[in-house]
Amino acid sequence: MTAKPETTLRLRVWLDQEDQTYIGIGSTLLLQQVEKLGSLRKAAEALGMSYRRAWGKLKNAEERIGKPLVEKTKGKGQRFNLSPYGKEVMEEFLQFYLDVEDYATKRAGELLGLDVRKAGEFYRDDTQ
Repeated sequence: MTAKPETTLRLRVWLDQEDQTYIGIGSTLLLQQVEKLGSLRKAAEALGMSYRRAWGKLKNAEERIGKPLVEKTKGKGQRFNLSPYGKEVMEEFLQFYLDVEDYATKRAGELLGLDVRKAGEFYRDDTQ
């Protein structure tokens, strides 16, 4: 009997408002890395993007959402913390993503008769 090839679920999830991205996995991962590393530059490096792109992604997200997502840490140069709202939106969107991924993995397996695994691209450290 021939083994079935490995099947991996890959998702890109975001929410739009008026045809513009409100929040998505890219900006959420950036927030996650800023929280973890305390630096936008280090967060950008960890995600393989330029500082300029990370800065633009962050500023665009704050404009669309209408609230600050990060705050500079006073007296520590260019160090950043997530604002209370930034932390809240990051946590909630990541949980939403994980819920969607769980459902999609299970449902794809049921409907397609495959052993489907999660790609694990966007996991929080404490959910791995």
